[in-house]
Amino acid sequence: MPGLTAVYGIEDVLGLQKGETLLVNAAAGAVGSVVGQIAKIKGCKVVGSAGSDAKVAYLKELGFDEVFNYKTVGSLEEALRKASPEGYDCFFENVGGPSSDVVLQQMKKFGRIAVCGSISTYNDSPYPYFTMIFKELKMEGFLQSRWEHKHPETLKRLLAWVKEGKLQCREHVTKGFENMPAAFMGMLQGENTGKAVVAV
Repeated sequence: MPGLTAVYGIEDVLGLQKGETLLVNAAAGAVGSVVGQIAKIKGCKVVGSAGSDAKVAYLKELGFDEVFNYKTVGSLEEALRKASPEGYDCFFENVGGPSSDVVLQQMKKFGRIAVCGSISTYNDSPYPYFTMIFKELKMEGFLQSRWEHKHPETLKRLLAWVKEGKLQCREHVTKGFENMPAAFMGMLQGENTGKAVVAV
């Protein structure tokens, strides 16, 4: 499912084009890591943010152009500007919250935002709509099931990229059914790199 979500978010929601700059947060997660790799396959500049130095190293291995640890940068605004001084055409949103408010300021005019998740704000506040209005941004939430009719063809493409070595996937495995609650909480707190899986 992360691969399907990534493809549909990139192609059908964002309409990402060769040469554009994409920002993805929670970039070392199951969806974010695939989003970045597919954007690179399509010839885009990819900037990712993650919550640990180990995750930053992993994203560099995957070929992201610029990566930073949002927990250790002095200023998120400066980190975003340094990674892409000209701004961002597209933003693949997985996190939400105050950091995403800062991202909106860095978007290019007519930028596009795919909202896949908002893990930090499931109980919080709305987006700053004035920035969206003045920059004339397009934001669209989505679920991969909208494109269920395309799953067979999309899965073939994803598997071909894996076989060609263009797409890598990592699992964060927790052993034991009894550890499922801890694994779930760890995923919500960003402790996983790649897809969180519980082996029983």
